[in-house]
Amino acid sequence: MPTRLDLIATFQEQLGRALQAGDNERAAALQSRLTELESGQASYLRPQQPGAMGLGTSDEVPRRPAGWKPPKRPDPMTSGHSRRRG
Repeated sequence: MPTRLDLIATFQEQLGRALQAGDNERAAALQSRLTELESGQASYLRPQQPGAMGLGTSDEVPRRPAGWKPPKRPDPMTSGHSRRRG
C-alpha cells in the first residue's frame, strides 16, 4: 500500500499532466485531493452523485407520501378573474 507521501507525489505528477493537457476539471479534483492529503484531514464525505436526490435519502426517484392526493384543479371559468369591479 502506498504511503501518504507517495500518493502526494503521484497526485502532483497527475496534476501537472492535467494542467499541461488543459483538463481543468481533472486538475481541480486532483488539487482538492492534494489539499486533503497535505493537511492530513481525509474526508469521508463524497460529492453527491448526479441524479441522486437531496439530503437524507438515497432514492433516485421522488416518491409521494402515503395518503397524498393531488390538489383540486382550478375551475377554468373562474381562473384569472377577480370579483372586484372598478
